[in-house]
Amino acid sequence: MGFGNQTPQTQTTTTVLSPQQQKILDYAMPGIEKFAASVPQRYQGSTVAGFTAPQVAGQNAALTAAGTQTAVANNAADTTNTWLAPEALDVSNRPDVVAQMNANKQNVTDQLLQSTLPQIRSGAEATNNFGSSRRGVAEGLASTGASKALANANASTLTAASQSAIDAQLKALGLAPQTTNNLTTGAVTTSGVGDVQQGMEQALLNEKVGNFNYDQYAPFLQAQDLVSLLSGIPGGSTQTTASTPQKNPITGALGGAATGASLGSAIMPGIGTAVGGGLGALLGFL
Repeated sequence: MGFGNQTPQTQTTTTVLSPQQQKILDYAMPGIEKFAASVPQRYQGSTVAGFTAPQVAGQNAALTAAGTQTAVANNAADTTNTWLAPEALDVSNRPDVVAQMNANKQNVTDQLLQSTLPQIRSGAEATNNFGSSRRGVAEGLASTGASKALANANASTLTAASQSAIDAQLKALGLAPQTTNNLTTGAVTTSGVGDVQQGMEQALLNEKVGNFNYDQYAPFLQAQDLVSLLSGIPGGSTQTTASTPQKNPITGALGGAATGASLGSAIMPGIGTAVGGGLGALLGFL
């Protein structure tokens, strides 16, 4: 057999606003109700500023220059490969070098035939040695000297031509990066102006979006600020009420029976115990 339990004591806490607090809450409630009754709208439109005209122009100019940059880079690579080849230092077949070597030959020949040999012959005639071996030796030495002079002149020509070509190519290769970068200078300047303009357009757009969102949340924000003032205004109170526990008649009867049985045993042992218990149980329902 089961028996009911005693109902526990409960407490209820109620906050009572002061008149001033209640007035502020009354001001805040319309904004709260309006915010709760509707869904905030999203800004209609893109929130990212697009490319400006200078940016587009700069991008197109950069794309155009990219083709020329590639050509310059390819030419630089071709030049490097050319000068790394074994035959790169052979300049003897270059037209300008060939012409200079022909000029060297003509100068040496002219010097030999028009100056050196006539002087030897004139000297031999003056000393009556025109047909002597001495004259032949002198002319032989003069011819050998002319050949050496021609060889030296040609060597100098080839060396100077090779060094000049190498210097020119190395300078061209060294300037290749600067040359390719210069091709996009105008594009970078134009695009940079566009970047500044886009930054301003984005700032204005952000301002517009921020104002739109503020208008959506303004009633709620105002109500929120008003509600936050309530705790700072004195006069409010908190009331706590407690409920009285309900006495369980069954447990009361059991307790009364036990008490009655004890008294009955003391007065009338035996039968008094049963009678006292019954009377005591009735007291629990009273």
